Amino acid sequence: MIKSAMDVEREQLSKNFFRDEFSCPCCGKDDVKDDLARRVQEVRDLLEKSITINSGVRCSAHNKSVGSKESSSHLTGYAADIRCDSSFYRKELLTAVSKVFDRFGIAQSFIHVDVDPNKSASCWLYT
Repeated sequence: MIKSAMDVEREQLSKNFFRDEFSCPCCGKDDVKDDLARRVQEVRDLLEKSITINSGVRCSAHNKSVGSKESSSHLTGYAADIRCDSSFYRKELLTAVSKVFDRFGIAQSFIHVDVDPNKSASCWLYT
């Protein structure tokens, strides 16, 4: 555990990521899978740049509010969306992600990654 500036203990999942970075923003649900956190760290290590998690674990209410499917891997802690603010960074991020994940989706402002064992390897575009 590491204490932040507000002297609140945060659980560190890997060298650069804390559990609360993956938790649901509305309720704090935080059952992120270890394999997901480990692989996101691998991507960060390959990039040698910081990564921002836009969305990690979601409760049903939050998942519905963002318009995601009832089968979303975010509900079970197997998925995360990594912020992507430019085309240049998207290319860098995709290069690293494709070396670590076999399931990922590409959107304008994020790259979805997941390790859901009940879903097949694939790559898709969000429209």
